[in-house]
Amino acid sequence: MNVQSLAIQAASMKGWAAQHEHNGDVRIEVTTQGHRTQLVAITTSTDADGDAAAFIWSKAADLHAVNDPWTLLTLNGQLTYGRVALKGQEILVLHSMLDHTADLAEVGKAVFYVAKAADDIEQQTYGHYTDQL
Repeated sequence: MNVQSLAIQAASMKGWAAQHEHNGDVRIEVTTQGHRTQLVAITTSTDADGDAAAFIWSKAADLHAVNDPWTLLTLNGQLTYGRVALKGQEILVLHSMLDHTADLAEVGKAVFYVAKAADDIEQQTYGHYTDQL
């Protein structure tokens, strides 16, 4: 998949650790600020027309830990790369893109800003970070 290859290339250029998972995902540990890092996954899929697509996502918090979900909806209106989503009991920051039209700059920015938004939510929720590669 093009997006996964571009994400690995962007990670290499930025010095971020990256690895292929057994389930087919790519995981990248993105440095966000200071000594903080955030795990970002790139999962392949298809859109409603059957075209190859990718989801770039990062877990930000557990649902039960978030005191004000309305703040998360407000954040959705401010994010350029990604949106806040709920998957089961987890709050994610999620960005999707078509695979065949993606380019290195777009993928690199999406990976970083998904990580940054998820890390900001995580820090505001817990006061520390909870994940590393």
